[in-house]
Amino acid sequence: MTNDAIQVCLSEKIRGRLKLRNRIYKEFQERYGVVSAYPYSVAEVAWSIARKHWKWQRRPWAKRLMLKMEAQKYTLNHGILTLPFRAGSRVIIPLDYGDYQRSYLTNEELKRGSVTVTEKEVIITFSKEISQRVPSIRIGIDLNEKSAACSDGVVYDLSEVARLHTEYGIRRSRFSKKHPKDRRLRHEFFGSLREKERVKQLLHSRAKEIVQVAVRNGQGIVLEKLRGITYGHHKGNGEGKDTRRRISQWPFRTFQSYITYKATWEGVPVEFVNAAWSSKKCHSCGTVNRNLKLTERVWRCPNCGATLDRDVNAAINIERRGTIACLGVVRPGAQGTNEAVRGNEASTAPILRAEALKLSSREHL
Repeated sequence: MTNDAIQVCLSEKIRGRLKLRNRIYKEFQERYGVVSAYPYSVAEVAWSIARKHWKWQRRPWAKRLMLKMEAQKYTLNHGILTLPFRAGSRVIIPLDYGDYQRSYLTNEELKRGSVTVTEKEVIITFSKEISQRVPSIRIGIDLNEKSAACSDGVVYDLSEVARLHTEYGIRRSRFSKKHPKDRRLRHEFFGSLREKERVKQLLHSRAKEIVQVAVRNGQGIVLEKLRGITYGHHKGNGEGKDTRRRISQWPFRTFQSYITYKATWEGVPVEFVNAAWSSKKCHSCGTVNRNLKLTERVWRCPNCGATLDRDVNAAINIERRGTIACLGVVRPGAQGTNEAVRGNEASTAPILRAEALKLSSREHL
């Protein structure tokens, strides 16, 4: 249904999700014999894929089986998911979940959102209204391949991510040499999600630690805008193949998205700033050392002699570029309204929809 809707959208040059929904609503109901909930969901998914095609010139095609449905169309009662299908018939899916998922199912303060069903899992979104916290201080985070350094000097170890990518890269290389022509085994081996799941679990754990510390210490989080990382590590730049592969696989933006949604869920403000020259600029006097090499992990200012960990120095510069309004905490040597915070001027406007993918069931589909 989704692929047919994409073809209708492209052939008739339909621009807009609502226009596509109105176009296929009656026709798809009669063609596929389904209830009205499906054309609505199909139009939303098909429009998102077609829009990416116009923007990035990608082949507009849904390759994996999936189903998305709004909260008003399904029921969830004691772990039994019921979806409408045809007139007078329903699909019943018993969910397999643990204590973590149960805590969301039984929490009456949460509002249930849409459900997405794939071949391997069921994902249910939850939302809640929460007042944004007014932080007492900002904290900047500089992200690199092996760590996430904070402006207060705390460094979170992420070297396990690079180790996992290296380990699985070696396994794939050995497998390719041993079975160079067996396409079936290659598809099964290379299609394994174990590496991605292990990396995701590690990133979720570190992001949770960062947000919990921010909540406990009353901090607002300032992150760097990451653009063009893979473009800087292209073939012919002098780096080895293994290094380029690790950098291209490292999910920098995914990690930031985990921090963002977990912080929003707790009411912690998050801001993205331009990180240009943050690693090569002195946090003390502002001198920019353009000759600083990537292999130099300790920052030594050629002007004032300040010595500091390179990543922590970058995190301090990122924090100082943030504009999150904080309580009246004045940093020594602060200049201007961005550095010396002006009292408690921040509002506590509610975040109307702080959404997160909080329930996942991988069985009984």
